Amino acid sequence: MQNKYSVIKSIWRENKWAIGFIYLLNIVEETFYLLIPSSVGLLIDTFIYDKGFGIWAFVITYIGWQGTATYRKIKDTITFTSLFNQFSLKVIENHKEKQIETTKTNARVELMKQVVAFFETDLPFMMNSLVSIVGSCVLLYFYNAKLLMISVFIILPSLIINYFYSKKILLATRQVNDQYEKQIDVIENGTKEELRDYFATIRKLNIRKSTLEALNFGLLEIFVFIVIISSIYIICKTDKMNYGSIVASYGIILRFAYGFDFMPHITTKLATLKDITNRMEESFSENDSKVI
Repeated sequence: MQNKYSVIKSIWRENKWAIGFIYLLNIVEETFYLLIPSSVGLLIDTFIYDKGFGIWAFVITYIGWQGTATYRKIKDTITFTSLFNQFSLKVIENHKEKQIETTKTNARVELMKQVVAFFETDLPFMMNSLVSIVGSCVLLYFYNAKLLMISVFIILPSLIINYFYSKKILLATRQVNDQYEKQIDVIENGTKEELRDYFATIRKLNIRKSTLEALNFGLLEIFVFIVIISSIYIICKTDKMNYGSIVASYGIILRFAYGFDFMPHITTKLATLKDITNRMEESFSENDSKVI
């Protein structure tokens, strides 16, 4: 029996400290970014009332955010380019040993880019979304509990929408990758008509996949719109909120909504990853542990 997600486990097992350090930097960066609206609110109050520590709060938060982001981007390139080279070579060596056709080998090396991108980009997006959602809920509780109640309204419908969307996007992703595994063979041996049909099929499938993601995003944005309008109404109708708190509350609401904006993208990437890992089992199954 094959070990599911062997490629993911192999990458993590061999690079967990390097990847984990980058993820730690990403969480620190996102936390500083989440605190920007509050620091701006304190800065506004300091300028208006000529008292407080808003300037220091904003300077520390902003430098912490940008400083961490700069260092994280440098480490990103060093770590993940090395990781791609390492595991692409393993795929090629394994496929040559098993005499798997070149067209599949080439396609799977290309798919390895998406696996590495999952670690480099998609997992951080997920963590950023989680930090944004949870952190915003905590901050909103202290600013105005009513804003928190309105914000959580978006959670249930977004989960329901993405549940149905994930099934459709997985099928579309599988069909696209099936075509890519045939690409070199079609280019080498196909007639002009077969080449035209092949690329027409690829185009149609990619349009379907993109349309699904766009519809999911659009449906989700309806609930985001309701949350933003309702939150602004509550802010305007709440007494004893100073200028800084009003600005901070609105900024935090936007950060909360930003956390859900990534859900269609994340769902698409998870579906893509599931299909890719199923294809990669030929190289990264438990039976091939010596190769790994």
